Amino acid sequence: MKRRSFFQWLSSTVLAFVAPGRVRAQVGAAQMRELAAVVLPESLGRARTDEAADKFARWMRDYRPGAEMACGYGFPRAQTVPASPAANYTAQLSALEAAASAKGTAFSKLNAAAKKAIVEAALQAVKVDRVPVRPNGQHVASDLMSYFYNSSEGQDFLYGVAIKRDDCRGLATSADRPKPI
Repeated sequence: MKRRSFFQWLSSTVLAFVAPGRVRAQVGAAQMRELAAVVLPESLGRARTDEAADKFARWMRDYRPGAEMACGYGFPRAQTVPASPAANYTAQLSALEAAASAKGTAFSKLNAAAKKAIVEAALQAVKVDRVPVRPNGQHVASDLMSYFYNSSEGQDFLYGVAIKRDDCRGLATSADRPKPI
């Protein structure tokens, strides 16, 4: 083990016991950005995939298990959100890094095809066959995709128009068609 690797491992282990919430909140920001660059469309560009990864990390940090969900039509009672799906994210990101190390380098240093192959193998290993409706903890890669594609920005990207689902456009422009992106 190289000295740098040893100190990184030591500091992350010590921090996990001293400040477990802080370590969970910082679930490998750089790793999450690298993963987003692999699983989200390349046409978004690196700045937007990094932004999506940062928003996902913020969502994980702010996640409150047991919080009441809005009950829509047809639901007789309020529902609560389940336990945080992020419980295994650190281990899953570490597994991606270990798979890259087996190829002789860090995940961030691999070419796009090699990164994609590692992520595909990880998703197949946990039997992810579709993007979940909401992040469910099966794998960090599928949860990141779920978070993005179910967000306002993700839907705008998919449809190629500025729907801005979560923005209030006001009555004056409510009948206007969304503008192309």
